[in-house]
Amino acid sequence: MRYGIFSDVHSNLEAFTVVFDYYKKENIDKFIFLGDIVGYGADPNRVISLLRELGPVCLGGNHDWAAIAKFDIDYFNRCAKEALLWTQKKLKMEDIKYLETFKLVYNEGRFICVHGSPHEPEKFHYVFDVNDARLNFSFFDTRICFLGHSHVCEVYSLRDGQIRRSKDYSFEILPQEKYIINVGSVGQPRDRDWRACVCIYDSDKDVVTFKRLEYNVKEAANKILSAGLPSILAKRLYAGY
Repeated sequence: MRYGIFSDVHSNLEAFTVVFDYYKKENIDKFIFLGDIVGYGADPNRVISLLRELGPVCLGGNHDWAAIAKFDIDYFNRCAKEALLWTQKKLKMEDIKYLETFKLVYNEGRFICVHGSPHEPEKFHYVFDVNDARLNFSFFDTRICFLGHSHVCEVYSLRDGQIRRSKDYSFEILPQEKYIINVGSVGQPRDRDWRACVCIYDSDKDVVTFKRLEYNVKEAANKILSAGLPSILAKRLYAGY
């Protein structure tokens, strides 16, 4: 099967539209969304509508849960909190009901998916480095764990007690290794590359591929400013941080 796995859209319609169009050309058998469809950006209703059209398995991110009062909004910094309060006012009842269906963990058999980490997924911990990865490898039994949350596209592989960290854009899943794969962010990358990031996992070939896609970042940023949201949320889109 070919899986389209993506995360952290954050109400960025311009980025998500490009991703949507790309995936539709890639003969994807199943889509899996790893969380945070809302937050930060200016188009929460429209990105939710597009997500529903794609029809993926959906996991809840911390922004999704906070937007529907399932997670403490005081967890967030000032700008994120301001964007969430704005988002809460924009969500329709049908959007809220849809967000309420999002899971915390999804097990596909040969791999699992979470938003933040397999260790206490309801607390949305980050996997930022090798030490975080080492802790989390002991919290799943499958060969692969796909996640998002940090907005950084990278891979941790475990073999004979040693962990390798890489940013390869295409690689084969080796039978003697175990993997934590961060699929990056569609709507707000933080790896100094502003382009939307998506992932395809071909389980027949056991190959993972990342793709970076250009989108109209100026339009997305201008919408944030026009909505009266914090200007840093617009500025960071250009730099990918």
